[in-house]
Amino acid sequence: MRRLILCGVMVLAAGLWKTAWSQTQAPDQDTPVGRPAANLIPAPYDLEDGYLKWRLLPSEQKYAAIDGKHLNEYVKQFMDISFRYRDQGHQWWGRIMGTSGDADNAQWLAEKFKQVGLQDVKNVPIDLPPQWHANTFGIDATGSGKTLHLESAWPALYSPATPADGLDLEAVYAGFGTEADYHRADVRGKAVVIFSVPLPSQIHSSAAMEGTVERAAAKGAAAVIEAVMLPGNIQTQLHQARPSVPVLLTIGMLDGYKLRDMIGRSPADQPVHLKIRLDAGMVPNLKTSIAFGTLPGSTDEKIYILAHRDGWFAAGEDNASGVATVLGLAEYFARIPQANRRRTIIFMGTPGHHDLNGHPWGATYLVEHKELLTKTAFVMNSEHTASIGFHVLGENILRTNESDASSWSINGSDRLRDIIIKSLRDFGVATYAQPYGNAPGEISPLYDGWPAFQLMNFEGPYFHSSGDDSVPSNGLENATRAYAHIIDEVNGVDLKDLQPSHTRAPAGPGAAN
Repeated sequence: MRRLILCGVMVLAAGLWKTAWSQTQAPDQDTPVGRPAANLIPAPYDLEDGYLKWRLLPSEQKYAAIDGKHLNEYVKQFMDISFRYRDQGHQWWGRIMGTSGDADNAQWLAEKFKQVGLQDVKNVPIDLPPQWHANTFGIDATGSGKTLHLESAWPALYSPATPADGLDLEAVYAGFGTEADYHRADVRGKAVVIFSVPLPSQIHSSAAMEGTVERAAAKGAAAVIEAVMLPGNIQTQLHQARPSVPVLLTIGMLDGYKLRDMIGRSPADQPVHLKIRLDAGMVPNLKTSIAFGTLPGSTDEKIYILAHRDGWFAAGEDNASGVATVLGLAEYFARIPQANRRRTIIFMGTPGHHDLNGHPWGATYLVEHKELLTKTAFVMNSEHTASIGFHVLGENILRTNESDASSWSINGSDRLRDIIIKSLRDFGVATYAQPYGNAPGEISPLYDGWPAFQLMNFEGPYFHSSGDDSVPSNGLENATRAYAHIIDEVNGVDLKDLQPSHTRAPAGPGAAN
């Protein structure tokens, strides 16, 4: 029966690829995008009210004060900072380090720390090395007497700029950019258009894994336009592309289809031309900061909780969700009398790692000021703590009423490991069966030296894209309650009994940088 069902689903998905075009819609919480899936009707409930709820045992009722809908208000307020930055006229937008959007969210978080009741709240300034920033960009295609504006165009990080008046290049369609796709094709001095299948986390794609950009550069291409095959017309920020061609931009799947079809219909003697514009480059003398807030305990032993503040686009999952979890934990523990808090908890909102080389500024700051880490019992990273669950059906991304499973990393004693595993299970936090051997992301410089833990979801379809604009309240609630329970349990264990009994593999640049 299972095989029959699977075969039926595969046949249905294949059939959907052949259906007629539908009007493109912006992704929302319960409406598919792209070509319509068969027999789907509008959701009979508001998704915010339809998320699955995890019931607490009588012994766990104290965690009921951590409410997912309340935490999601923090997510929305944090995303609003990104939207305001965009609406101020910034085409390349988000909570980007060194910009006013960065300064605004650091100030917002410091104010929230004060409102919660944290002490010694401060923003510690950091001088940034030169940062790559984009200003304006765009792609217009012209062919067969028509002009097509590719509204989803988005520059890859570190892509060189075009001349001030742009580039006017003949477009060549090269499929997936493999060697077979270039058979007898001359792309020297031209713009190569390829399709790329996003692999988990969108940092990696078929283009990256196949060396497509490098191949185009070796063949003399002047630019590469990478159509990311996510249903809809989503804008995607390539982070680690390190383009070896003069210009690299992504476009959405529907724009990719339109451009491909324009190229296919153009006469051989009248090829499609692309007008490509990108004003971008390295900007020196920028500053950022780390937001600190302290909740004193009854001893001088410490627990650090980190969350990075930065992100591209609205950056709901990455990392408004983690910031909301930090604030939820601060609220929860601030209600407990200091005499009943064994350890001092230090909360940090860090600049993050969406910059040159994925540098984790917060953890690096602590490593460079090791006196701050004296008597540190535990370090916990709050990074992408909740992500909407989804299924891909044909050319549709269908959001579910459950949070997606997360990657996880633990460095510490067997006792610490058992506390964390039980807490995640008891509070309904889904994870991969296998944890990571190191800790990608913001915590990586601290991971091998101190007992540490993090959840991190970075494999959903909207990661590092314009679709990352909502977070499931139930996922926020479950993860934050689990984090609070872990800290409660850790506070019952002596510092020496939390330490790892062996050394983990060195933490290198992770998939979520």
